[in-house]
Amino acid sequence: MAIVIWDRFVRCFHWLVAALFLLNYWLLEGGEDLHEWAGYTVAALVTMRIVWGFVGKGHARFAEFLPTPSRLRSYLREFPRAHVRYAGHNPLGGLMILFLLFLLLVVAISGWMQELDAFWGEDWVQNLHSWGADILQVAVVIHVVAVLVMQRMTGVALIRTMITGHRNSHKTPDLND
Repeated sequence: MAIVIWDRFVRCFHWLVAALFLLNYWLLEGGEDLHEWAGYTVAALVTMRIVWGFVGKGHARFAEFLPTPSRLRSYLREFPRAHVRYAGHNPLGGLMILFLLFLLLVVAISGWMQELDAFWGEDWVQNLHSWGADILQVAVVIHVVAVLVMQRMTGVALIRTMITGHRNSHKTPDLND
């Protein structure tokens, strides 16, 4: 029996933000209209995801994967031998998601600030935008590697689940608490 893990909004958000960030980072030139509009779109999507994290259902809610110190300790203590499977994000995955959302906001806001007269030509704003994007790119690589490693270790099809939203119920005991 397949159960819903990720709703349509979370899945669309994930893939749209991934595509827009990679497009902006690797292909579009800073200062171009397309670069700016992709950044504004990312900012809007992240804002919508934050709202959805409070009003959405199931595993989309931040409360479902908030990486509290006790959840992190418990997960790390069990990780090497138990490979605890969480239906949604495990505590380390939740920490990464919050970090990625934070960095996306830093990059989007600092990009927007560069267009304001008050910050025009300010080195610290440009550096924040550039360094934030670089750190975000590194975090994305770590995220992808972690997904591939966890998929291999646990046998849970994490990538397919982020595409379809569903996972077989026998592979997903919900151990978030």
